[in-house]
Amino acid sequence: MRSDEASLTARGVALVRSRLERPPWPTGDADADDRLTAALAAGLTWDDTDRHVPRRDEFVSFMRARTRFVDTAVLRALEDDVHQIVVLGAGYDGRALRFRTPGVQFFEVDHPATQADKRRRLDEIGASLDGIVFVTADFTQRDLAAALAAAGHDAQQRSLFVCEGVLRYLPADAFRALLHTAAELAAPASELAATISTREGEASEHEQAREAALAASGEPVLTVPPRLVALEWVAASGWTVVTIDEANRDAAQTRRARLLVRARR
Repeated sequence: MRSDEASLTARGVALVRSRLERPPWPTGDADADDRLTAALAAGLTWDDTDRHVPRRDEFVSFMRARTRFVDTAVLRALEDDVHQIVVLGAGYDGRALRFRTPGVQFFEVDHPATQADKRRRLDEIGASLDGIVFVTADFTQRDLAAALAAAGHDAQQRSLFVCEGVLRYLPADAFRALLHTAAELAAPASELAATISTREGEASEHEQAREAALAASGEPVLTVPPRLVALEWVAASGWTVVTIDEANRDAAQTRRARLLVRARR
């Protein structure tokens, strides 16, 4: 992935989200989130004949469910008086804008190149950064705990940890370590909202083509465990699973599933 522009995956997510109905929040700036999303999606079109891109209907359905799941988790945390929301692999996520709340800190954790581009885009659209703390971390280097502590995260206070669309791009050991570190930094009654891609057996021809295209763009898919293995990893990390849903409703007829996991400390 080039360091001077948004990834194609990030722009594809923005394209879909620009067409979704999403909840506002009384003290938030949904318009700024919408402007960021629109800027990312500008000029992007969908080629249904390209086997290297997701099937449009499937991807829209998946993104609608995934977006609703994480939005709901953030709103539940705000309504429950949680004051720390940690977005792991934040990318171009705009929830810190949409759901801005006095007294609540959003810790956006990501690679410095992505953060620099995002901050430039936020500046271009005139978005306020109130309530946002940008945290630089490399999930393969195990520096998350120190980085969050230095940024002011209080491990003695409840947090919501959001891990959306990032785990499959990590090596298996980093996948597990990220969940484990988040659990270590989570005070009792903290929650995790994670999206996890799973697969039983070998990838289909379409999945192989899609993943080859992602690898060529600099975003290789590294870890897609079987469902039971993925859930064992969550539990072994110190999280107790509360609910499991599936973003792709036809998963019972396929070898692939996109899990929406809510877990608690």
